[in-house]
Amino acid sequence: MNKAAKWNGWFLVTLVLAFTATAMLTLVPPAYADIPDVTSIVPLTSGADTILNITVRHALPSSSHYIYKLEVDVAGIVNTVDLVSPQTTTTFVVQYNMGSLTTAPTVRARAFCIVHGVGQWSQQVVVSEFSALNILLVVAIVSVAVLLVKSRFKSLRKGTFLGKNKT
Repeated sequence: MNKAAKWNGWFLVTLVLAFTATAMLTLVPPAYADIPDVTSIVPLTSGADTILNITVRHALPSSSHYIYKLEVDVAGIVNTVDLVSPQTTTTFVVQYNMGSLTTAPTVRARAFCIVHGVGQWSQQVVVSEFSALNILLVVAIVSVAVLLVKSRFKSLRKGTFLGKNKT
């Protein structure tokens, strides 16, 4: 075999390998691990208890690929929430009952996939012992009290009380 034939053979092999590599890189989508993440933590009240609605995102759930537990870190104490059945949606909410609060703890959570392992900790959320509804109620009561006191002082300055003249 002469030098030109060897050169053509190597050139052909190189060309085929380059074409194959290019085709594989452009035609075959890359595989990524779908590590779960906690997208939000929303505190709600139910009676005296504070309930956390923890929203988790995890793509392509199935009977063999799902979130099996959450960890909820409440002021440095990590609690485990075992999930009893595989999810059927990519985004779902898990409720966690914190009970009655006497402080305003910081909370964060993370999810565990049976295939891809543990996700990152979520952003920390400060859970107030007072719900927005409780705060609104307190503001309303204080506002009414201020208006009543203001009207009383106004009537005292006019010399009347509850529409009657002082004599």
